[in-house]
Amino acid sequence: MICRDRASAYAEGAALGAPDALQVADRFHLWQNLGQEVEKCVAAHRDQLRVLTLQPEEEDATISTGSTRQETSLPADALPTGCRAERMRAHHALVHGLLNEGVGLRAIARHLGWGRHTVQRFARAARWQDTVTGRRTRPSRLDVHRPYLQ
Repeated sequence: MICRDRASAYAEGAALGAPDALQVADRFHLWQNLGQEVEKCVAAHRDQLRVLTLQPEEEDATISTGSTRQETSLPADALPTGCRAERMRAHHALVHGLLNEGVGLRAIARHLGWGRHTVQRFARAARWQDTVTGRRTRPSRLDVHRPYLQ
């Protein structure tokens, strides 16, 4: 049994060195990948999540009438946090800094080793928050579970 990370180079090496061995992904990298995907998902759906709050006078009314809690939206100016948000902030600043110096999109993409469309996405975003949220226009896998999550 070979415990490895998920890089294809390790898979090839393990297959060449021990072709009959069972290859499994190690726990650390599974958790790391899961955390990154959850962070992306939460950032993409941040505007759809709601906070449930009860005001003191509403709490008494809820107890006496049995009504449900009132939902309030997250403040529009709430900033995303976390490693991904910091990365997006830095990338946005970097692209806009190079644009202000007069460097073209293709030159920025070559310089940074990014795809032209990635640079274009950062260049078109007026604020770095626009690169983190509001990009998903197609139906989400969470749509089925939205009432429960809310």
